[in-house]
Amino acid sequence: MSERSKMKQRAVPVVAVTLMLGGCTTPPPTRPEETAQQRCDRLGEKTFEGASITEATLVAASSTLPEYCKVTGKLPADLQFEVRLPTDWNGKTLYSGGGGFDGVISPTDVYTAQGYAAIASNGGHTGEVFDGSFAKDPEKLADFADRSIHRVLPFAKDIIRERYGRNSEKTYFEGCSNGGREALIQAQRWPDDFDGIIARAPAYNFVELMIAFNRNFQQLSKPGANFSTAKLATLGKAVLDACDDKDGLADGIISHPAACQFDPGTLQCTGADQDTCLTAEQVASARALYSPMRLNGAVSNEGWPAGGEADPGGWTAWMTGDGNLSLSAGGIFGREIVRYFITRDPNYDPLAFDPQAWLPQISQASAQVSANSANLERFRARGGKLILWHGGTDAAISLNGTTAYYQRVVQASGGQASADSFVEYFPAPGVNHCMGGAGADTVNLLPALENWVEKGVAPSSANLVATKVDLQTGAQLLARPLCKYPLYPRYKGEGDPASAASFTCVAP
Repeated sequence: MSERSKMKQRAVPVVAVTLMLGGCTTPPPTRPEETAQQRCDRLGEKTFEGASITEATLVAASSTLPEYCKVTGKLPADLQFEVRLPTDWNGKTLYSGGGGFDGVISPTDVYTAQGYAAIASNGGHTGEVFDGSFAKDPEKLADFADRSIHRVLPFAKDIIRERYGRNSEKTYFEGCSNGGREALIQAQRWPDDFDGIIARAPAYNFVELMIAFNRNFQQLSKPGANFSTAKLATLGKAVLDACDDKDGLADGIISHPAACQFDPGTLQCTGADQDTCLTAEQVASARALYSPMRLNGAVSNEGWPAGGEADPGGWTAWMTGDGNLSLSAGGIFGREIVRYFITRDPNYDPLAFDPQAWLPQISQASAQVSANSANLERFRARGGKLILWHGGTDAAISLNGTTAYYQRVVQASGGQASADSFVEYFPAPGVNHCMGGAGADTVNLLPALENWVEKGVAPSSANLVATKVDLQTGAQLLARPLCKYPLYPRYKGEGDPASAASFTCVAP
């Protein structure tokens, strides 16, 4: 008899005795299920090598958010993060990008409300989103450039696993502005971190964009070159008169920018200066803002498209400062990039900055911070999916830049068919920076991304619709189909102009 057979034979009496005893044996006591409060408290006591947990608090459900455990932590030197863990979890994770120069942890309410385990971080330093002085510290600069999200993610995954007893099914990333740059950094440099990525209005050419802001600041600082509110109203109206109806409907939204041919010189005053015309200096300013910027002979930042000049969140906020250039967001960002990323001189006068004299320093800063690479092969090969989105009247980051980047990705991917397998681009006509403007600025792209990653259904085949709502009442004001570039939404010639069904996506 083999040894295995002898072992089986010896085991029979043991089994028989167990069966005969039946209910006489006392089963071990069942461990009571931990409450959400206990699970959250336990996370506050947990130690993770390399990261310190500073707080774990169970947040009660409210009218807008479900119950969730908020865990905050920190990695050296000043990389702070937050993980929100809904009690009723959808099994997935969403990392939310930052904005400006980071420095704060942005709220993730919109993702928590949908049941995601939501992560956010401060980019590796604490400060105001307009403050670039952190770049004097090489470690903080490195975190801001491309390390912070990649460093936080493993610890966040450990926290999620500890809370739910399992790994997240899928991990996604979404960000706008600098968060859009961070999104593309992940796809380019850390392609294995996320299954799907949404990059909205990406400031991918971050350093070059800020230098273009400084160029605009220098131009608008010339005597008589800036615009008053009345002058911007004149310019904005002239642009709409020239370009609005190119999409079949004059509705205050330029949906067919490729057909927009506008020369601000047509507004130049022929007599005395007045609000209904532009001076020669103002015409030069408008042309400068519309035109690309070149460094060492090559385009470093695409010019801003015509449209949205008179919007409160448009040129006033980002370019002109409502007559006070020191208050313009673009002027502030340009100043910070010149002082802390390039010249390394906190007292440097941005009006005196000549980028041609600082090309080596610009190249070095760009290589570290900007997300200019169009080579996304590693991200594509691992099955990653990328959605690009950009507002058509974005006065902060030009729609033209994202269009140029997408075209380079298509070329680098080997052509349209190959690119279509993992990246799609959706312009949003009439939308300002990340939100606002005359156009339909609201669209939840996460379901489309999930269906693409998990079911293979491309967003462009999902009939996506963007809406604009009244921020006071929540009532829908209009809806438009979200068209994959280069298609644009054209009015059919009949039907309610506020209904998406009255438009169709057509080729230019």
